Amino acid sequence: MKKTDFLIVEDELLIAETISEILEKAGCTQIRIVDSFDSAITEIENRKPDMVLTDINLEKDKSGIDLGEVLHSKYRIPFIYITSHSSAEILDKAKHTRPNAYIVKPFKSEDLVVAIELALFNSFDKTVEETGHAELMIKDGRAIVRLSCSSIVWLEADGNYTTIYLRENKRRVTRTSLTELTEQLPADQFIRIHKSYLVNKNFIRELRSGSLIMEGHELPIGRTYQQHITDIFKK
Repeated sequence: MKKTDFLIVEDELLIAETISEILEKAGCTQIRIVDSFDSAITEIENRKPDMVLTDINLEKDKSGIDLGEVLHSKYRIPFIYITSHSSAEILDKAKHTRPNAYIVKPFKSEDLVVAIELALFNSFDKTVEETGHAELMIKDGRAIVRLSCSSIVWLEADGNYTTIYLRENKRRVTRTSLTELTEQLPADQFIRIHKSYLVNKNFIRELRSGSLIMEGHELPIGRTYQQHITDIFKK
């Protein structure tokens, strides 16, 4: 993250400077600030940033959502919305531009840093593997985060919470049940092996008696799922 080139698009200077300070404390030195859609496009054309952090409400003709649409469709640059609006209507408009995360003001510095790191990780993962089609959007605290399904190794239920284990030993915890998440994930890629575990079958390395090895981790297979898992390995 230290060598990442950031562009902050925020028309409130104090907030822009606060975000810049958080990035600087995280070790980042390549940070630019603009206050409008037009100035953001000029910066992007002159020097393509690695990540854009934009407010949704920009007090000019075009909003941050307009910018998000261009970032996704034309420039393919990862971006995060930072806004004081968290209504369902705003979120619905925002999610169609496919942001990498959505941070609601006021936010903690650690929330912003974590959202940025995961957004960068996911965007890199999609570029390298050229998947770019299956994604999961979750709420993590005050952030809305998009996860590439190809980066998810397994999910583990704990009551109303679910821990999502990602590649490179990264993880996310969301207050969403495993059942709800299962409905959002590709059925041909993820399989249930236990009432508390859903796994990405692309990461299954070994089948043992009553367990699976997933990227160096051993997960239990529930009795009712054993035959189904065995049948998959026979194919």
